[in-house]
Amino acid sequence: MKKITFRDSIRWNKESFVLFKKTPNQSLMLSLAYLFIFMLLPSMPIVQVFSIASILIWPIFLVFAVNFYKIHDKNKAEKFLAVYEKIKPKLVTLLTLGLICLTYAGLVTMVLNSEMQEFIKLSENNNELVSVINNFVPMIGKLILLLLPLLMATWFSPMLIVYNHYSLFKSIKSSIAGCLMYIAPLGLSWLIFSTTAILFMLSCGLLIGSLASFFPSIGPSLMGAIIFFALLVITSVMFAFQYISYRDIFKSAKSY
Repeated sequence: MKKITFRDSIRWNKESFVLFKKTPNQSLMLSLAYLFIFMLLPSMPIVQVFSIASILIWPIFLVFAVNFYKIHDKNKAEKFLAVYEKIKPKLVTLLTLGLICLTYAGLVTMVLNSEMQEFIKLSENNNELVSVINNFVPMIGKLILLLLPLLMATWFSPMLIVYNHYSLFKSIKSSIAGCLMYIAPLGLSWLIFSTTAILFMLSCGLLIGSLASFFPSIGPSLMGAIIFFALLVITSVMFAFQYISYRDIFKSAKSY
């Protein structure tokens, strides 16, 4: 691991956006595939069983996504099959990591299930926004706290398994250690990233609101399209940020 400063955390965000701008069309397609596989398909009643499979294959997809930005950062060309050949020897380990994620997510759901059900009932039967928000904030706070260990355990571990050839538990331990050792710059980067994403979404909302006042008939459809586009951009930049933070914290000439 190398020394990371607060200045680096600002640089991470800049480099993430620069990487996105290098290949905007491919980046957006990558985000579209991610949202389709991990959000749209699991929400469809006919293929809800896919929600389980999507969590299992999530570490594999993440390596493909990070590798996409890796090759463009290094200005190299690499075919899909070449990436798969790197991942192939680690498939069982990555799927086991996915199983751990699935188990942990299931436990979190069980812990918060009663609160989630109460919130759903409240939001359906209560028209007072303040009351709904007052119940939503504590629940989402608990959810974030409970999912934080999972986020730290998986932020770097898929890449450590494939690129650094770590074992499953060494990769999880190293990922958590990396997040804790660099929690200040990572936290600042996340704050900058989240604030930028929120401002981006608000700007889109203001733009749509202005256009809707002139073209009321297309306002709702335009709103959905622009918000979806903003979500694609944010997802793409997040993948780039994940790659850059991994690159800088676990940079190793031998394994990287």
